[in-house]
Amino acid sequence: MSRRITAVFLGSLIFSASLFAQSATFVDNVLVIPKATIGETAYSLELGLVINDNNYDFSVLAAAEIPFTNTDGASIFSEQVLRVPTVEVGGTNYSLNLALISADPILFRLSSFAEVISDPIASSLEQATTLYTNSLETQVVQTLCIVCHVQGGAAANADLLFERASETSKATNLSAFRNYLNGSAAKRTQILSKVTGVSHDGGAQLAEGSASYTNLAAFLQHLVDHGATN
Repeated sequence: MSRRITAVFLGSLIFSASLFAQSATFVDNVLVIPKATIGETAYSLELGLVINDNNYDFSVLAAAEIPFTNTDGASIFSEQVLRVPTVEVGGTNYSLNLALISADPILFRLSSFAEVISDPIASSLEQATTLYTNSLETQVVQTLCIVCHVQGGAAANADLLFERASETSKATNLSAFRNYLNGSAAKRTQILSKVTGVSHDGGAQLAEGSASYTNLAAFLQHLVDHGATN
C-alpha cells in the first residue's frame, strides 16, 4: 500500500471498538473482520456488502486501531488485496480475496474465494511459506539479495546466505531465514533495517512502505511467531 493510499485509508476510518475475536463473520450483509493488518499496524473492521451488477463490493462502515501482536489468524492487506483467511457463510467456511478498487472512498471488490476444507487458520509457518513462495523468493531474494548473499559473493561471510534459483532454492532459502531468525524479534528488526540501508554494505534495497518491504516484514513476523511457539 502506498503512503498516499495508507493516509487516505487511515483518514477514512470510522472509529469502532471491541472486536478482538480471530475469525471473520458475515451477518446481515456486514463482514466483520476482528483483526486486519497493514504492515505492523492492526485494525478491526466492519465492511458493508453492496452488490453492483455481478460484482460484490465492500465499503468501510467502521474501524478501530487495535494493538499489533502478530499476524496469526489476521486478514492481511498486501499488494492492494485484503486476504481474509476464513469467514463462515451459510455454515461453510471460505477464504476471500478483496481487491482495493477505490482509495477515496475506500472500496474493496471480491476478486476470488475458496472453500476452506481443513483448519481455517493456517499456522504461522504455513502463512510464512505461502507469502515467501508467492511474493519474496523471486521478487526479493533472487532479484536483490542473491547478488551478494551467496557463496563467493561480496557478503559471503554474512550469517545469512542464499542459494541461487533452482528446484530446491525456495525451500533452502526459507530454511535459511528460519535458522537465522530462530524466533528472534531483534534479528527480524535487524533484517528490516538493513534492507532499507541501515548499517548495510549493500545499501538500501527496499523502500520502507513498499509492497516488497511489507511482504518481507509480514513474512519475518510469521517466522518469529512460529519460532516462539516451537
